[in-house]
Amino acid sequence: MLICIVIPHFDHLAQFQRILPKLLEQGFPLVVVDDASPKQSFDELTLLLEKLAPRSILVRHSHNQGKGAAVMTGLNTALESGFTHVLQIDADGQHDTGSIKNLVAQAGYFPESMICGKPVFDESISGLRFYSRYITLYLAWLETLSTQIHDALCGLRLYPLTESMVSVKNKVVGKRMSFDPEILVRAVWAGVPLNFVPVKVAYPEDGKSHFRYLRDNLEIAWMHTRLIAGMLIRIPRLIRQNRSRRAVRKSP
Repeated sequence: MLICIVIPHFDHLAQFQRILPKLLEQGFPLVVVDDASPKQSFDELTLLLEKLAPRSILVRHSHNQGKGAAVMTGLNTALESGFTHVLQIDADGQHDTGSIKNLVAQAGYFPESMICGKPVFDESISGLRFYSRYITLYLAWLETLSTQIHDALCGLRLYPLTESMVSVKNKVVGKRMSFDPEILVRAVWAGVPLNFVPVKVAYPEDGKSHFRYLRDNLEIAWMHTRLIAGMLIRIPRLIRQNRSRRAVRKSP
């Protein structure tokens, strides 16, 4: 496996600066995709990478397109650079970088699987955040007619590029906050195996949220509408897939 770390970034310089040394300790090349941050933030990001990670790849969007678009740009850049797998981690410092070694180890055993973080939250998570995640999770179960997805929103994942790029190249995945759950649902539809690894998640006191309540909720609602419609036309195939998966699990 040839792994690189892809970090979507939008005006999270202070948080990213704290986790960058820990990411460099992992020993993997970095691909940072800046989603049109303000000029000062981008200039400081450029200087930071030149100082601490001069071999990293920095890509900048000319206009803000959303986190999903930044991840997709990172996946495409990694593929064009010859990598086979991408470790995606958000720049906001919420995810325990110590969990990366566990995701990589799982990928060694299951190189064709998407290895996904399953959050273990501390007391910093609000009740609203905690319980609202289950709405997305239950809808993902409906859209896949299965419980293969254990968490649909965690931004720490390891993607096998060959298996993951189909949806990206076909431009069927949402570009903003809907990306994380949608690519997992479409992976299940395509028969890509999912493995989940516990990941500690904390919400820093100086954390920044770029969630836009009206715009992003409308996008997410449209995503679920599309996925439920897609599930309906795939019902026979999904039932066969789930039966086959259960049969494999029961086999000695």
